[in-house]
Amino acid sequence: MYKHYQDALAICRVHGNPQYFLTFTCNVNWPEIRRYVTRYPVLKAQDRPDIIARVFHMKVASFVNFLRNNRPFGNVTADLYTIEFQKRGLPHCHLLLWVAETNKITDATHVDRYISAEIPDPVIDPELHRIVTDFMIHGPCGTVRPNASCMSFGMCSKNFPKAYQQSSMIDENGYAHYKRWMTGNTVLKGGVALDNRYVVPYNRALLLHFQAHINVEYCGWSMLIKYLFKYISKGSDRIRFNISKGPSSADTESDTTFEIDEIKNYVDGRFICPHESAWRILDFHIHQRNPAVQVLAVHLQEMQGVTFRDNDQLENIVRNPLSRRTTLTEWLYNNCIDESGRHLTYVDFLSEYKWDASSKTWLRRITNRTNQRLGDLSTYTQCVVKRSTCVYCCHTKKVVDPSRTFAQFLERYAQHTVLHVKGLDY
Repeated sequence: MYKHYQDALAICRVHGNPQYFLTFTCNVNWPEIRRYVTRYPVLKAQDRPDIIARVFHMKVASFVNFLRNNRPFGNVTADLYTIEFQKRGLPHCHLLLWVAETNKITDATHVDRYISAEIPDPVIDPELHRIVTDFMIHGPCGTVRPNASCMSFGMCSKNFPKAYQQSSMIDENGYAHYKRWMTGNTVLKGGVALDNRYVVPYNRALLLHFQAHINVEYCGWSMLIKYLFKYISKGSDRIRFNISKGPSSADTESDTTFEIDEIKNYVDGRFICPHESAWRILDFHIHQRNPAVQVLAVHLQEMQGVTFRDNDQLENIVRNPLSRRTTLTEWLYNNCIDESGRHLTYVDFLSEYKWDASSKTWLRRITNRTNQRLGDLSTYTQCVVKRSTCVYCCHTKKVVDPSRTFAQFLERYAQHTVLHVKGLDY
């Protein structure tokens, strides 16, 4: 999970803050699911989590393609999503969306072009009114229903009902407050009339196309970027408890020690619902991102990691020259034999070269379609550095002096922090 968090930060350093945070929830009344269920009258949708998993997998792929091709928020430069599963509910997708600079919101009132938080007029837009009233109304909760699942210490944990808002605004903490007029349009839920204060923010085009719960939040001015990245890469819920007989007086006198098997506790404490089981059996992706992130190795001389199968012979591993190659060693070697890439830093190398994992070599890209995007990739260099020696080195912009040492290369990058050097690979 931490790797996915680091990948999100790598994308953020190149493309800036994400603009939108979307939550797309499965709808068991989709025609694809209903058509199957109606063939077997004794079945309900929850009886076939495999069908729900298959349909939702296709919907997520269609959802991402719709964002990229139909551009309801503008030109998409990057996206990242993760699939989560409610304990006894339906799968849902959390997605972060980056858009082009020309489509970024520069004024709070422009939020209304993409996000709405009001009940549509049933006469002017009846179809959207039906979808919003079916999927995008929260509640009832609060004083009218204090035992609602969202209630905590007498208040709604989702902060509903929201306040009426004459126009959309961004507060000093970067949170968006959407326009909610007192229009008089209400929806009857559980015998309670709910107005615009209970509407979950949505995008009109997405609702009409997918007819499901799709919550859209603007996060372009929020400083809680790390929280968002951790939220979508936090993994599944876990709980662990044990009911056992207390030690007897004889055990107390003998000072008996109890062994704790942490591996067994982890396996026993892993919570998997039927939908997640079906999703993993079908080998669908839990996390996905675009563009992909290439991890660039940084290590001491002769201290690179080596991976092998458990049935490989140790002698064969040692004799295999490919086992010693890493992105770092081959970058240094490539700069020694090829002058055309010496103007690029380590992380910039991906703008003109790509890493071939099978041959463990850098190959020059045939096209230069990524050059514009990756020109300033060095702005998000991260690495752990220590001293070592080698025959090549790197200055800030190019490798020019083979008499320098590998240690000087590492010390140069010691200004940058933490764990990995990451680059984007399209």
